[in-house]
Amino acid sequence: MITTEDQNHIELKQTSNCRQDVEIAMMGMLTNLQKHGWTPAELALALADASEELVMLIASKTVKSN
Repeated sequence: MITTEDQNHIELKQTSNCRQDVEIAMMGMLTNLQKHGWTPAELALALADASEELVMLIASKTVKSN
């Protein structure tokens, strides 16, 4: 899980290895996208939307294959 106390401090707490790898990659991606002018709120919403779409796609493929 990611916890923040302010915009300049991000602490990654130990979770599963996959989750940790995803969070580290995600934070790098978000930092890079902020350099292109996107706000943290815009990026968080876009990431949530994209994640939800991926989950729904995976779920629909799982249902069809059963």
